Amino acid sequence: MTALELPSWRAIDGEGKRVLELIDAWSGSSALASIVAVCGGSVPTGSAAHRLLWLDGFAAAQWDFRRGRERDSIGDSALTALQIDTVHGQSPALGLAAREVPSRRRYDTVIMTGGMVRAGIVKPRFVAKLLESGLECDHILFLGGFRLFSPQERVLAQALGVAATDEFGGMLAGLEQAFAPLDEPEIVSGGGATPHSSWRHLTWHRQGLPRLSVLAAPSSDPDNRRANSADTYRFWAGERRRPAERSVLQVTSPIYVPYQSAAAVGILGLDYGLAVETVGTSLAATDLGAHTQPFQAEHHLQELRAAIGAMLALRCRLGG
Repeated sequence: MTALELPSWRAIDGEGKRVLELIDAWSGSSALASIVAVCGGSVPTGSAAHRLLWLDGFAAAQWDFRRGRERDSIGDSALTALQIDTVHGQSPALGLAAREVPSRRRYDTVIMTGGMVRAGIVKPRFVAKLLESGLECDHILFLGGFRLFSPQERVLAQALGVAATDEFGGMLAGLEQAFAPLDEPEIVSGGGATPHSSWRHLTWHRQGLPRLSVLAAPSSDPDNRRANSADTYRFWAGERRRPAERSVLQVTSPIYVPYQSAAAVGILGLDYGLAVETVGTSLAATDLGAHTQPFQAEHHLQELRAAIGAMLALRCRLGG
């Protein structure tokens, strides 16, 4: 099975055309067509723009298992054995698995995106292994927000030995586990009176390690929601990034790689002119024993829906 290349941004001439071609190859792939087919659809012929727009509508109608809830609320659905086998069989080709090897040896910044409680442990663990394997960088950044843990996450956090009640605390605990011992950090903070409008940036300088930091970003709409991925990217790149930080390796969970590849290119690449590439954590890093995240076919389809939407948005921005 041929693995499809996902969007990245090298910050050189001709990148727009290259990324458009990657998006069109991904949306027109036999792997995606196979999944659509077992879910009762048929990818239309015609222009690439029309195909991706149709896919976005189909995915919204068929693969929204969250219904506005957090990702840990996705339960089993009525997928058939053929559908489950096809989803798992085609996911690696689409980038939802086995994308943990960076293409370069050196980046200015390694960004780990925040998430559920497991992400706080798994991502720093993976980055520490990348450093042991020879990856070089100047800055390791855990980037997220002040999202409160759900009741299920609080139970899991206790089982994993994470003394935290929100995403920021989980990121801090994971960084401490992977790179201990950490001394007292430099702390800069600001914002409004509510968690959604506040931000906090902790930084450590340890001999023999890149600069380490944890940044909780504010929401661009604090009265209505917490910070989303776009808010965190923009806050770091526009407010807290050092001028010398021009190349980024983004580390996320495996099934979020296609979505976050496109989202990061759109903001960090197009808006801020940074070179950016995205990889997923390895199976070894994600192994938490009995508490390992079980990514079911429903999770893959949910994130495939998110990836289609992000690819469509990026394609529109590139003028396709």
